[in-house]
Amino acid sequence: MNLLVRALHNDKKALKRLADMGKEGEMISNLAPQVKERALQAIQGTQDLNQAMAEILKAAGRSGLAVDKAVNSVDLANTNLGHQQEELRLDFTASQEREDIRHKQATHYIQLKAWIDKHFLSVDGDYKLLQAELQPEIKQQAIDLAHDREMGKYYLEMGSDAEVNFKPKKEYAQPSIVQRIKETILGF
Repeated sequence: MNLLVRALHNDKKALKRLADMGKEGEMISNLAPQVKERALQAIQGTQDLNQAMAEILKAAGRSGLAVDKAVNSVDLANTNLGHQQEELRLDFTASQEREDIRHKQATHYIQLKAWIDKHFLSVDGDYKLLQAELQPEIKQQAIDLAHDREMGKYYLEMGSDAEVNFKPKKEYAQPSIVQRIKETILGF
């Protein structure tokens, strides 16, 4: 208000200032509709840009999440595959170790059974061979015992007239006969 009062009093500075303000006002009045239109267009453009950017960023975010999810899924699948492969290797190794133990036990059992069977056969064969070898001696023992009894009775009956040659005895176990049988049958 002070400026108007001074201009009314013909103050040059105030008049110049008021003239400048009038020019500016006229220019503003002339340009205001265009400035307003351009400003609103700039605001609308910024709004449209921001909305477009927001939609793009949202889409990028969704896409990024989908990509991350797919990458995570692939990583998880790879981890799962690695774990399953390791489990298969461990299972195979354990199965192979069990099979090795089973095989070792089976072969030891077969070897032990074969040794026992061989041992039994050897002992049974040796026993049968010894029985056969001792048969003449066993029979000879029985004959010797029976002959000794017979000779005792004979001596009691005959006294000093007894002759040993009158009571012959069978001789199954003469060493030369047993040796000849061994040589003939067994070769030793």
